[in-house]
Amino acid sequence: MSSTRGASPRQDLRPLLTPRSIAIVGISQPGRFGGQLYQNLESFGFTGEIYGINPRYDSLYDRPCYASLRELPETPECALLAVPNSRLGASFEEVAACGVRAACIFANAYSDPSEVPSLQAQLKEIALANDIALLGPNCMGFVAPAHRLPVSGYPVNAAMPQGNITFISHSGSVWEAFVQNRNRLAYNYIISAGNEIATTVADYLQFSLRDPSTRAIGLFLETVRDPETFVAALEEAAERDIPIVVLKTGRSLRGAQMAQAHSGALAGEDGVYEAVFKRYGVRRATSLDELTDALELFATGMRPRTRGIAALLDSGGQRALMVDLAEAEGVEFAEISEVTKAALDEVLEPGLTAENPLDAWGTGNGAEEIYKACLVALDGDPATGLTLLAVDLPPEDDSDCFYETVVKSVLPGLKHPLACMAHLTSAQSDLQVDQLREMGVPVLLGTETGLRAARHAVEYAEFQRERKRCAAKPELGREVPVPEALEDLRAQLARASSALDEHASKRLLEAYGLSATREVRTDTLADTLRAGGEIGYPLVLKTCGGELHKTEHDGIRLGIMNESELGAAYRDFEARLGPQVLVQELVPAGTELILGIVNDPQFGPLLTIGTGGIFVEILKDVTMLTLPTSSEVVEKAVLALRGAPLLLGARGRPPCDVKAVVRAAMGLAALALDLGDEISEIDVNPLIALADRAVVVDALIVPKLRD
Repeated sequence: MSSTRGASPRQDLRPLLTPRSIAIVGISQPGRFGGQLYQNLESFGFTGEIYGINPRYDSLYDRPCYASLRELPETPECALLAVPNSRLGASFEEVAACGVRAACIFANAYSDPSEVPSLQAQLKEIALANDIALLGPNCMGFVAPAHRLPVSGYPVNAAMPQGNITFISHSGSVWEAFVQNRNRLAYNYIISAGNEIATTVADYLQFSLRDPSTRAIGLFLETVRDPETFVAALEEAAERDIPIVVLKTGRSLRGAQMAQAHSGALAGEDGVYEAVFKRYGVRRATSLDELTDALELFATGMRPRTRGIAALLDSGGQRALMVDLAEAEGVEFAEISEVTKAALDEVLEPGLTAENPLDAWGTGNGAEEIYKACLVALDGDPATGLTLLAVDLPPEDDSDCFYETVVKSVLPGLKHPLACMAHLTSAQSDLQVDQLREMGVPVLLGTETGLRAARHAVEYAEFQRERKRCAAKPELGREVPVPEALEDLRAQLARASSALDEHASKRLLEAYGLSATREVRTDTLADTLRAGGEIGYPLVLKTCGGELHKTEHDGIRLGIMNESELGAAYRDFEARLGPQVLVQELVPAGTELILGIVNDPQFGPLLTIGTGGIFVEILKDVTMLTLPTSSEVVEKAVLALRGAPLLLGARGRPPCDVKAVVRAAMGLAALALDLGDEISEIDVNPLIALADRAVVVDALIVPKLRD
């Protein structure tokens, strides 16, 4: 993987996100959009120059108003266009003509479909031609608290604290909700990306990554409009150890369009994003609350040194709930040592068991000292990566603030990260939550979302450890040699006017080291019988009837035991489906897998691996990997499948040669890297894994067809 650290960003966003001077085009009276833009800047104490543009006023807010940008005494760095769609085109042309380097468009830039080019297309052309950093259109603006810069036509709390989280959202409503998050999250930048016609989420990512204050990044993402820059930003985030948490929404028809390659259709578009995110350690949230909890953890900079979580509670019932949810969410509790258990036994009241998760509440007598000792013991265990104080903080306890006192006492001596987790969000005291956060202790609101956030923290730290371990290894180089006939294979694909048939597909796969069935293609009865004798019985006979789907047209005969059965099967196929057939060895029963390549239009070739056979449609047990990859990564992906126990010998089955499966997948990956420009998709279905090999039984290669 090539390094992107230090690479130049695609756009210079400083004039947009940290301008020294601003022009409000369409400034207006208080209460109106253009007026609120000014009032926000004033209330935050923006120290740069603010120019008002509106020919209907001589002055507003004790400042002169100008009729146009051309009349300003200097060229502002950024123009905020608080104008309707009908005036957008002319206003933005003036921005370009005056040499303004950045702009923000709030209106949606909608134009009648009959208008060609559309208003958005016109704006995009102007922005790109003049290298203007453009936020929007159809956005809510942005806030940069450290720069005292609230760019929004709606009221923004001037007391918003500055912090180390960048949040970028495609949804204006989500942006507004995160702006109004009651100071739970503190931002350096919070950006409403809008329609991204010129400047994209990827550009904002790159800008944020170069800001020394950025410690974590959150994304509410609908799609990726600049995949190359986006991937470069993800790689840079991984290198800089800045975690990204994304809530990705939306589905498309792309999965259905992959239907020729079954593995691609099963994984779909979301599988593509999952593969990209996994490669670069991006954490995926499933709800806004989970996203918020994860960002609160990452904002502390914590990196748990193990996956093990220790939890201290004050309720047996809530402990049982936590254990149930943790199992469902894949959260691992630390296996605490006998030394730790002995330390807990010394302080716990009779009847309480020294275990993790730990319910330490007995009669309540001496509880403060008990909880201090328990936190210290759990934190000190070698298996602990993150400790959760999982307790409720009800308002009726405000006069005591028991847990705040406990945490304050032990916090300076703790060796590992600590977070509090409240079980019921609506029952928590703002006072106690604020006191804990002021000490630098994150408070997660909700058992389920809190556990997910904890999993994100320990798994991201594990990702970084693994990434550094792999970076320390010498380069392994290519694991599959380049075929001598590479150019001939490329020419074959370029000439193809349709998908390669099964026989041709297998021959190409064999050039990359995959083992395929022994078979002969014939078109006469005599040749078919001769081939049967050469291969040996039992056999399989398949039709080569062009575009026919073999199974749907009864074009496959399994377990042919002798020449008589082979002849009868051939004559039937010849009469119904045509004379061309494949005479093929019968592969013994094994574990069926599915391998494939999907050439995604945004992210390029991806390798798919899944459980095959009758489980394909039922389990949809398919994962995707970005390329290039390594045999180590592929083997982990294979063993992470839900069907992996079948490979390892479940229920008395003989174990399969997993290494052979990995070699087949690596051969397919090498093929995609060499010939990806010529291939649309590949389907190996099934690949049968046996005790000593993995055999391609059926395959389909779909070239990119030229116009």
